[in-house]
Amino acid sequence: MAGDLAAKAKRGNPHFLEPPNSISDQIYERLKQQILYGEIEPGERLMQNQVAENLRASRTPVREAFRRLEQDGLVERVPQGGVRVTRLDMEAIQEVFGIRNVLEAYAVELACSRIKAEEVDALKRLVSEAQKLLVSAGPDRDTKIKRIFELNTQFHDTLYRASGNSYLIGLINSLRFHVGRIRFLGLRADSTWARAWDEHARLIVFLENKDQESAARLLKAHLVNALSDVLMGMKLVEGGAAQGQNARRGEGENPNPPDPP
Repeated sequence: MAGDLAAKAKRGNPHFLEPPNSISDQIYERLKQQILYGEIEPGERLMQNQVAENLRASRTPVREAFRRLEQDGLVERVPQGGVRVTRLDMEAIQEVFGIRNVLEAYAVELACSRIKAEEVDALKRLVSEAQKLLVSAGPDRDTKIKRIFELNTQFHDTLYRASGNSYLIGLINSLRFHVGRIRFLGLRADSTWARAWDEHARLIVFLENKDQESAARLLKAHLVNALSDVLMGMKLVEGGAAQGQNARRGEGENPNPPDPP
């Protein structure tokens, strides 16, 4: 498993290594994006020496990157060495959605009276691109999921900015890593994408009409649906992880090799 994880780190999109800050920053950004995108899944393990070898770096910046990921709550230390990506349990997911329900509904209410014309146009462009992507033949599914994730994040970020409340935006952004992981997990259930973007399109109409009550009600319903998507995505991930573990047992692989001193 550790070898597979190190290979995943090596295959990361080079885009995430820009701009070229410190080596530790670059490693941190790469691993963080892979965790958010589910390329390194909950419960999987990363070893310092193997990540360092595959990224052609020393172990010191890798260790620092691990420390920052641990601070973000994305990984946890394990007794045998290295780190393991934290699991997303149902209680934590429900708590995050409960907070989102309050904060984002308030953001939408504020945005109804404060949103600018250029922000409305930006939201419409995002919806248009997403809806075109949904019906297109390409690209491959993994690439499409990542782009849908990016568009969805940009849509919600634009919505938050439109609230004009910097303190509220700060509170929402403090959940960014956890929300990102959960949001991407929901995208595994690709049968729900069209519905989600239809809800985005309807929300824009309420924003343009300055209909605070309808906008907040739709946003809350959108989050209820998103939670259902996440539960479906969790089942898909758990099913895939179980198959992978069974295959590794059949090959006689040790799932938790120790990190060398």
